[in-house]
Amino acid sequence: MFVDEIMKALITILFASFLTGFGAGNGNDETKRILQAWIVTQNQGTDVAVRKFIDTYYSPDLIQKMKNYEDHVKFYKQIIHEFGKIQEVIYETEKDTDIKLKVQVLKEATPLVPEPGPEEILVIEIDLDPENRRYLARGLGMGALICYIKR
Repeated sequence: MFVDEIMKALITILFASFLTGFGAGNGNDETKRILQAWIVTQNQGTDVAVRKFIDTYYSPDLIQKMKNYEDHVKFYKQIIHEFGKIQEVIYETEKDTDIKLKVQVLKEATPLVPEPGPEEILVIEIDLDPENRRYLARGLGMGALICYIKR
C-alpha cells in the first residue's frame, strides 16, 4: 500500500513537470508576462490590483476609448469572486502565437489527478495589440471551461 502511494505521488510530480514544461509553448514572452501578471492580480483579488492591471496592460488608446472603466473592473472582480484563486501552473495551452495566448489554469488546490472537471478550469485568452505588443488589443477573455463547453 505504501509503495502505491509513493508511485502515485511520483506520477503526479512527473505529470505536473510535463505540463509546466510543455504548457508554456513557443509563443510570445509578452503574452506570458501578461498572463503571469493576471494570475498575480486574480490571486490578490483587490480592486487596487485590478485597476493596476488595467492601467498597466491596456494601451493608453484602449483606456481612452473605454466607455466605462468601472465595467472592466466589475467584470474582472466577478471572475475573481466566482472562481477564486488560481494555480500558477498552466494546465493546458490551447493556442500560443506571437500575439495570442489561450490557456487553461486550475483553481487553487485542484489536484491534477484525477483529471479536474471543467468547473475547476479557468480559460484565459490574451490578444496583444499587433502595433504595440506590450499592451492588450482588448480586455482579457475569461471564463470557466464549463461555460465554454455549454456554448
